[in-house]
Amino acid sequence: MTPKTLLQVLRRRWYAAVAVLLIGFAGLGAIRSLDPVYWTQAEVSFVAPDGEPAYWVPGGDVASLVPFAALVERRVNDDSDSVNLVLSRGTLYGAGVKHGYSVTLPNTGGQWTKSFSRPVLAVQVVDSSAERVNEVLSAVIKRIQEESTALQKETDVHGALITTVTTPSSPEIIFGGGTPTDRIKGASVWLALAGAAALAVAATVERQIARRRGVHRGAGQ
Repeated sequence: MTPKTLLQVLRRRWYAAVAVLLIGFAGLGAIRSLDPVYWTQAEVSFVAPDGEPAYWVPGGDVASLVPFAALVERRVNDDSDSVNLVLSRGTLYGAGVKHGYSVTLPNTGGQWTKSFSRPVLAVQVVDSSAERVNEVLSAVIKRIQEESTALQKETDVHGALITTVTTPSSPEIIFGGGTPTDRIKGASVWLALAGAAALAVAATVERQIARRRGVHRGAGQ
């Protein structure tokens, strides 16, 4: 089909092309509304003071700090905006969350049996900028430290307190996509596809109408 013929088709079947373009522009709005996504994760470990027994379960070993970590997790998540992950080993980013954080006690068990053997809280943050991710992560870690100290004071712990260590000390912030450049590229490709689809639909409608007219003429002879 020559460009001249194509223009004639578009003049006659403009309504079909416009309908496809409207659908394309609706999809373009969804692409343009996409925010960039950044995410990170870190682990906050609870450490008993040197030379002191762990306070919560007799024996002084690492496992005795797990109930303490669980209590801190509960206090941090109560009355907060944290996201409850269905899968303890899943990620916020993988779950499609774009804004939020989670604090979980890692499950080291299998599919059917849960096991909490490490006095560690896993922290994940997802947001629209690296600065915001870092800000939220710092705030959540500070909240964990504050709740840890408060819990020990409430239970009248004397002497050295259980402390926390964050690993890694400077968590990497990972970009998940959606920069302005990416949106422009995506919008350009989407518009090109919508334009091609509009031309194809207009040409298809033209052929169908011409075929029907030919059938009617043949029947009338």
